[in-house]
Amino acid sequence: MMILTKKIFNENILRFRSGITLPELLVAMILVGLLMISVFYVFSNFFKASISQERYTLEQSDTQIGGQFLKWDIFMSGYGMSNTVFPISASDNTGENSSDVLTLVSTSFGPSGNAGKWTYVISPASATNQIMVRRWDDADQDVQIGDYITLLSPTKGQVGLDVYKVTNRQTATGPSGENAWILTLNNNVSSALNFVFVLGDSNGVDSVTYSILNGNLMRDSTIFMPGVVDFQVAFWIDIDGDRTQDAGEIYNDLSILTSNPQYRDNVKLIRVSVVTASRAQEGYVFSQDTITTENNTISTSSLGQNYRYDTWRNIMSPRNL
Repeated sequence: MMILTKKIFNENILRFRSGITLPELLVAMILVGLLMISVFYVFSNFFKASISQERYTLEQSDTQIGGQFLKWDIFMSGYGMSNTVFPISASDNTGENSSDVLTLVSTSFGPSGNAGKWTYVISPASATNQIMVRRWDDADQDVQIGDYITLLSPTKGQVGLDVYKVTNRQTATGPSGENAWILTLNNNVSSALNFVFVLGDSNGVDSVTYSILNGNLMRDSTIFMPGVVDFQVAFWIDIDGDRTQDAGEIYNDLSILTSNPQYRDNVKLIRVSVVTASRAQEGYVFSQDTITTENNTISTSSLGQNYRYDTWRNIMSPRNL
């Protein structure tokens, strides 16, 4: 009995010392390798999707910010300008992908540097090169030596020349005791209690043009918004003046104002539509062959259906027409 027990004990020790076999090791390595490949594949796809979504989110955020900037440009159109010039023009479907071209005019846009500075004449002037204007005691708001200015009546009529240059200024007190500047100009002017607007330079008013070039929405010659395939503008012109949008009062350009200038004050709303194309995750296919915005249709099958297409619309009321 003791001999048998010893034999069994020795066999168990030998079996323990033998370990795993080479085939077992190879099988284990193959299983681990397959597991690692699966994990890498899942992680890789997740990483690609995450990067794609992050890029898409950033592009959409840029589009929203750009839309607000464009909105402000439209708000400022006509600011400090004579009513003899309409400050907005739109060329319908003449740009890339039959997009629109929009041109805006103002004395002050966002990057112009004069920050829309204005003041007003507080003492009438007659055929003189000096005018007395309100002083704000704020370097960012007051008219400076070297500034170019224009004078408008309360009804936005041009007073004197289109542009005057301020060659000197001195502090003064107005007729009612208010703080004032006496501005010396490079030409004589006759002015009642009119408004004074600071211009960007000697050329007078500024202009900006929005158009599509090589898949980007441009602000003049600068890329304003990347990844844009269509840009459309529409106008509500309240022809009958009833302040209600009726059928037939939406226009894709402003050519009606050329023959009917009396409708100028009836431009109530401007609708701007932007179609963006964002690179999507591998394997993505856009579901529509075409996208129609206002009076233009673009072909996504021609532009590429591996993009995400989004349409953004902004409706705003011009403030300075």
